[in-house]
Amino acid sequence: MQEHEYFYAEGPVVLAHRGGSSHTENTLETFQAAIRAGVFSIETDVRTTKDNVALLFHDADLKRVANIDKKIAEMDFKDIEQVELISGGKIITLVQALTALPHTKFNIDIKDESSVRTAAAAIEFTKAHHRVLITSFSEKRRLNTIKLLTKPVATSASANIVIKLWLIHILGLPHSFFTNALKGIGAIQIPRSMYGMKFDSKTFIAKVRATKTEVHYWTINNPQEMLELTARGATGIVSDVSELAVQTLRKA
Repeated sequence: MQEHEYFYAEGPVVLAHRGGSSHTENTLETFQAAIRAGVFSIETDVRTTKDNVALLFHDADLKRVANIDKKIAEMDFKDIEQVELISGGKIITLVQALTALPHTKFNIDIKDESSVRTAAAAIEFTKAHHRVLITSFSEKRRLNTIKLLTKPVATSASANIVIKLWLIHILGLPHSFFTNALKGIGAIQIPRSMYGMKFDSKTFIAKVRATKTEVHYWTINNPQEMLELTARGATGIVSDVSELAVQTLRKA
């Protein structure tokens, strides 16, 4: 478990996946719409430009969202900030987002090695430690980012830790194994299943929750699934449909 003010909230919460789908993903416009809808946090991603600027961007290249066949890591920010996204909006930096939305919580996925230092630098510059969660599929990237910060931030488990938890669950190992695996971790953020591993059983959720660790599921856009998962004990839903998710969980 991890004690951190980022997690202070009542009832199941909604995390807007890449800001949601009301506008182009990972843009200021969609973040603002998600905030108006009442989400708990913005789930987003960091990639880094050639000149070491941390961007809120999911893909390694611009092809899908801008129809430009170039990689983020091969471009300077002065060129990227001129890009018009297909569905509207502009690519923004982590500093810009944290500055423009000073009261908003951000759930940040470190997508590549170069983003370890740039994301940490942006958090330090904006003094946003109290409202940021750092995560990554890579345990190395997750830990290295946290080590660069001068104050604690919230963090969620990497893929390796989640797989370890599933094995502990399947093997029926004692509760102490869960506690040890989740030391310093505030949340696990997981799909319902992956590669034959099911993470959505009531017993699995209960074992994780017994360590006072949050359990968030992605990416859930169906209201029935949202209610089903929260009834089983899930404490958070990562969703593209922020307003619908908030309204659904308020009625639960």
